[in-house]
Amino acid sequence: MKLLVVCARPPWPPTMADAMTVERMLRFLSARGHAVDLLCFTEHEAATRALRAGLAGACREIESVELPRWRSYASTALTLPLALPMQVQYYRSREMRRAVERRVARGGYDAVYTHLIRMAEYTRRLPVAKLLGVQISQALNLGRMHAHSASPLRRLFYRIEAAKVRPYEAAVCADYERVLLCGAADIRAIERSAPIPNARICPHGQDIPPLERVRAAQRVPGSIVLSGVMSTYTNVDAACWFAREVFPLVERRVPEAKFWIVGRNPQRAVRALQRESKVTVTGEVPDVHEWLCRAQVAVAPLRIGAGMQNKIVQAMACELPVVATSVANEGIGAKPPAQILLCDDPRAMADAVVGLLRDAQARRAIGAAARELVEAHWSWDANFERLEGWLEEAVAMRGARQSASAPAVPATR
Repeated sequence: MKLLVVCARPPWPPTMADAMTVERMLRFLSARGHAVDLLCFTEHEAATRALRAGLAGACREIESVELPRWRSYASTALTLPLALPMQVQYYRSREMRRAVERRVARGGYDAVYTHLIRMAEYTRRLPVAKLLGVQISQALNLGRMHAHSASPLRRLFYRIEAAKVRPYEAAVCADYERVLLCGAADIRAIERSAPIPNARICPHGQDIPPLERVRAAQRVPGSIVLSGVMSTYTNVDAACWFAREVFPLVERRVPEAKFWIVGRNPQRAVRALQRESKVTVTGEVPDVHEWLCRAQVAVAPLRIGAGMQNKIVQAMACELPVVATSVANEGIGAKPPAQILLCDDPRAMADAVVGLLRDAQARRAIGAAARELVEAHWSWDANFERLEGWLEEAVAMRGARQSASAPAVPATR
């Protein structure tokens, strides 16, 4: 197939979850013999050069449209009264619209894949087979942000954006042959506004370190790890909630307990959690698996979020038993108590963590079952093979509709 991939953020370097997903997808589709072109935004010329150098072997053609951050902020502010979600307005660009239309007019694409609803205005009406990687229900995610934010200004922002997103994401899904989401909870959330019979569950994968590496690592007694990009509001809230509400309960019963917060760009609230020998905030690390392979227990104490949580799959791939909230497990569906432990209040979570720290046999059993789950369902290839099938299905659906609507040719005598 000849494919055009349209996304907001450049997928190189793959430092954010959405960038990593697109980067791995491009490499997979290219390796399968598809001709893949990429069209995305960059903020400046240096980012454009890095994108071309990093993905030169994965794409046939790479085109970017520079969109400085100041212009995005201005566009969002000026269009605040409009019905479109602010995240859509943030990426508003005449240059991008022209680039998409020009490429489709001359590209002869079999299908266009769009990553996230923030780019849907550029592709939803194209006369070609289309897939939309919705990933998560933004309305569900924003609703949880509104419920847990302590800032009145943030709560107002989340309430306004949720009200805009809720009807928009359901409406835009109807314009694509297939829409892909990470989990059933996200589909149910969108269907509160309108049915989406074209939705399919297709989460992204994760890198799986070799089992020999995992089992050769020395686990540090009492070590508890939380990984993720520590600049996102969901992870900041999770780290702070666990450090303040759960970890003190663990420390009283396990004096050697220590909490590692591993992830790039920790915000001030996360950095403030640092306590010598007890709470370590690492910032960006060369390889998150180094920390996951040395820990005894992983936690995913998310109160806010939707879709698939990479942090859980990464920990499971390292044979780590995970203690998580129900919200964090929604997009993964690991079965408690064999594959994961689920707790939604501080005392229950502390009890679960303490139990694992004290029970090596339970850690090994849950960690091994978690690793098996990841190997069976959460590799990049397993999910991208499904995506490839739905791309082919979308092309066939588009072709069938065009054939059905074509005028009949009168018979000749």
